Amino acid sequence: MENKTGKYFKYAIGEIILVMIGILLALQVNNWNERNKTKHTEVFVLKEVLNNLNEDATILNDILNQRQKTKASIANMLIYLQEENLDKDTLEKDLVNYMSFERYFPINNAYEILKSKGLQLSNNSLTSKISRYYDFEQKKINRSILDVENAILNVLENPSGIIQYVESIELNKKITIINSNDPNLKNDLNRNLVSFKHNNIGTLDKLVVFFKLNESLRNDIETELKLIGN
Repeated sequence: MENKTGKYFKYAIGEIILVMIGILLALQVNNWNERNKTKHTEVFVLKEVLNNLNEDATILNDILNQRQKTKASIANMLIYLQEENLDKDTLEKDLVNYMSFERYFPINNAYEILKSKGLQLSNNSLTSKISRYYDFEQKKINRSILDVENAILNVLENPSGIIQYVESIELNKKITIINSNDPNLKNDLNRNLVSFKHNNIGTLDKLVVFFKLNESLRNDIETELKLIGN
C-alpha cells in the first residue's frame, strides 16, 4: 500500500510539473506573439510617419523656393526703384513674387494614429523627437508662414496702397501695372518692401531650420527601421 501511495504521489507531482511547464510555454508563446504584434504595429506606424514626413518635405521645399524667389525680387526692386525709368515687365514679374504667398497644410494622419496608441514606441528618444516636431515645431512654422500670408493680404486689401496702381492681378501668376514709372507707386512700393523684407527673411530662415529638422527626423526613423529589422 505504501509503495502504491509513493507511486501515485510521484505521478501527481509529475503531472503538476508538466502542467506548469505547459503554462510557462503558453505564456512564452503568448508573450512572443504580443511582442511580434507590437513590433509589426510599430513598424507600420513608423513607415507611415516617414511617408508623411516625405510629403511634408515636398510641400516645405516648394514654400522655401517661393520665399527665396521673393527675397531675390525684393532685393532687385529695392535697387532699381531708385532709377528714373523702370522696365515694366521686370517690375511686374518681381511684383508677382512679392505678392505671392503659400498655405501650409501638413499631412499628420500617421502621427494622429501614433497619438491614439499613446505615443508608444520602443525608442523613447525618437518618440520625443516625433512629438516635438508635430506638436511644437510644425505649429511654430505654420504661424510664421501665416504671418507672410496676412502681410500680403493686407497689401492686397488696402485700396489706398499699392493695389491702386495695379490694373489687373491674377494671384501668384500675373500682375499688370498701370504706369510702372509713377513716382507715387515707386515711393509706396519702396516703403512696403522695406517693411516686408524682414518678415520674409525671418520666415525663410525659419523654414530652412524646420526643413533640416524634417530631414533629421526622417533619417532617425530610417535608422530605427533598420535596427528593428525592417
